[in-house]
This record gives sequence, C-alpha cells and structure tokens, in this order.
Amino acid sequence: MPDMIKRWLRNRLENRLPRPDFYEDDDEEERTKGHLVRKGRHVSLRTHVAANREAFQRWYADPEIARLLRHDLEPLTAIQSKGYFDTFILPSSARGTCFAIHERKTGRLIGTTAITDRERRKDSESALFRIVIGEKDCWNKGYGTEATRLVMQEAFETLGLSEVRLEVFHHNDRAIAAYNKVGFQTTGEHVEWVSRRKTELRVIEMRLSAKALSESSPVEMAGPNIALRRREKRQRRRAHRAETREQRREGRQSPETGTATP
Repeated sequence: MPDMIKRWLRNRLENRLPRPDFYEDDDEEERTKGHLVRKGRHVSLRTHVAANREAFQRWYADPEIARLLRHDLEPLTAIQSKGYFDTFILPSSARGTCFAIHERKTGRLIGTTAITDRERRKDSESALFRIVIGEKDCWNKGYGTEATRLVMQEAFETLGLSEVRLEVFHHNDRAIAAYNKVGFQTTGEHVEWVSRRKTELRVIEMRLSAKALSESSPVEMAGPNIALRRREKRQRRRAHRAETREQRREGRQSPETGTATP
C-alpha cells in the first residue's frame, strides 16, 4: 500500500508541475549531433560525436582532399583516420578546440575544424588553425569562409588567443581566398620536399589578429557566445530540478502529522 501511495503522489506532482520553457526543441539534436557552440547564417559549429567518425574517414580517404590538406599529399587509410578521429578529434572537441561543421539549412555534417599547437609567450598566446569542408557539394558556397570566421571568434573570445596562424598550400586557391576575406595576412612562405611524390610543395604562412578579424567581419557574424547561453541553460535546469525535489518533499509530508498524504 505505501508504494502505491508514493506512485500516486509522484504522478500527481509530475502532472501538476508545468514543463519549463527552457527545455528547447533542439535538446535531442544536441544529444545526437553535439552541443551547439556558435552559429552563422549558413553553418554552425558543434562538438563532435562518435557518429561523425564515418564521414571523417570518408573525407580523409579522398585523394582530392588529401592533395589540398595533407603535407605528404596521401589519403589516410581507414585505420589511420579512425585512430586520428578517436585520439585527437573527439578529445580535442571535448576540450573546446575542435568543432564539427554543420549546414544550418539541413543540419548535415559537412566538415571539421580545429585550433591546435597552442604557443604561450610572455604576454600573448597563438595557435594553428585547420579546416576541411569534406562534402564537395558544399564547396564554393562560402561555408568555409563563414566557418573560419566562427572559429576565429571562438579563438579570440572564448579561448583568449591573441593571434591565430595557419599554413595553406599555394595551389589551394579557394582556401587562400577565404582566409583573405576573414582578414588573414600572408607572413611568409616555405618549400617542403615530398619524397614519395618526388615533388616540391609550396606552403604559404598566414596570421590573423583579433583586430584584423573585427575589421573584416560583417556585423551579423558577431553573434552571441553560445557557450555562455549553455551555462545559463544548465543553471536554470539545476534550479528547476531543485525546486521539483523540494515540492515533492513537501508533498510527501503532511504539515500537521508529518505522515504521507494520500
């Protein structure tokens, strides 16, 4: 009998308590596609989830993508890309330095990007930027440019970097044009010898400061810090759970006798 009374009381309380408005419709999407970090007009940055591994492996097995990204110009094997994803991509994403790129219109995963090789100096800190739009039907749509801007905002506003560096191959015209739009400036160039291909690889070095980003970014890109909104959302949820527990405790106790109330 006491168990029946408890179940009845619990159901009554749960049905009586209103559903808070901060349980947003995108909660399920965050669980399956990762937490939202930043969003632009066309793409959004999310944390990586294990389900992204298959697409990641497909991208890095593509010879054309390897030619644009890999310093040895060679695609990764399935074992190599799995190891890379599991030991670098997922842990870095959990630390807030690696992000999945999603198309906002469809929600589809289209690429990945990261801030790596952080270097601390006396009064500044810089890091290296990497990005790949893996879905080729999303090339030449400005997605890479917008994703780069979003990552740069995260780098300066959240990670506290003072400068971001990158290296891009001389033959990757599309990437160079995107970096110039965001505000990156060329600082040097070097040549690497690719022994397996018996060829030279020209590599352009570029840098970006927070000031240069602000001067190049359109107004609509200066969106809110999603990480702050997520913290506020978690705080509201904790407060709601605490209130719910308190109301349940009050419901189990009668003010007059201290016994269970049917």
